[in-house]
Amino acid sequence: MSNNAGRALVILAAFFAGLFAHKLYQRWNPPLPEPAAPIAEERSGAQPLTHRVNFAPLTHDPSNQEKAQELEKIIARDVEKIRSFTGQQARVYGRVFRVGHAAKSNTYFLSFGPSRESLTAVIFSSAVELFERNRQPPKQFENREVEIIGFVKDHPQYGLEIILEHPRQIKVVN
Repeated sequence: MSNNAGRALVILAAFFAGLFAHKLYQRWNPPLPEPAAPIAEERSGAQPLTHRVNFAPLTHDPSNQEKAQELEKIIARDVEKIRSFTGQQARVYGRVFRVGHAAKSNTYFLSFGPSRESLTAVIFSSAVELFERNRQPPKQFENREVEIIGFVKDHPQYGLEIILEHPRQIKVVN
């Protein structure tokens, strides 16, 4: 019976030690002040304010377009040459092999070849609406010769890619 009494005493001591630590924590860390009520609640029964957020591209800089025209054209199949432009702007042309779409993230992938090593142009959901408003839905580029301009990234997981943020970065050649 003394064995059970010893266990009960240890459990009771642990409980009081935890309670003591909790009280000290509350004393040393006073509660934060209550946040101010939202403005919508202060107005008699009004709905909370919501704001629509859209992608806004950087302002058009004519010098960027002039620089893009000066860039050497690189064939999309020339993967090693494209790789040498990693971190730099490049002007690439070729046939879009396939346009993939990730429905969950609404991202489009324009692949310039059947393998993972080939270049991929990526249109994130933040720019898809801009492409569609400009009457350039990403699916229309499939099996078409295009020219793209953008910064080359050599992503460790996804390979060579150029992010398309604006419809001006791509044009159909044929």
